[in-house]
Amino acid sequence: MEREWVWYGGRLSIDFVNTRKQRYAAGRELLLSSADLDDWLATAGLRGHAPLAEATELREAIDAGVRSVVAHTAFPAATRKTINHWLARTEPPHLEMRAGAPVLRTHTGPLSRIALDAAELFGTDTRNRLRICAGSDCSGRFVDLSAGQRRRWCVMAVCGNRAKAAQHRRTKGST
Repeated sequence: MEREWVWYGGRLSIDFVNTRKQRYAAGRELLLSSADLDDWLATAGLRGHAPLAEATELREAIDAGVRSVVAHTAFPAATRKTINHWLARTEPPHLEMRAGAPVLRTHTGPLSRIALDAAELFGTDTRNRLRICAGSDCSGRFVDLSAGQRRRWCVMAVCGNRAKAAQHRRTKGST
């Protein structure tokens, strides 16, 4: 099966949230099994395994945070609690000796890495660049890194073109 992973989120945690697509419609889950999760983690460059139920719980907590930031509503306490749970499981980096030389080791699991990215995103002014795609059927989440901070679509070549084509049809049909 060809994977449908998307990488337009601009941040690891947002790309992880985008493993559930078309949230405004019925939604389309891309993490149907532990093998799917393992594949996504490996493709994202993360090493390790994570339980699927815990991964989807973290993903949905991050998404709740994204929605609250975009809507300018109170940040969900449950999101903060879930992210902090995974941050607490992060082991600090340390030096080990290998063949007489110091080697920097980090033992951070993949969900802790995703939670750290989300915490860095929500805990800085970068959160003001969070967006949800304006495409009618999309709902993709992304960080607007454009200079003018006016990006509306997850991918201009897909959702942007659909919106412009629809607008053209409406304009042409009314003349």
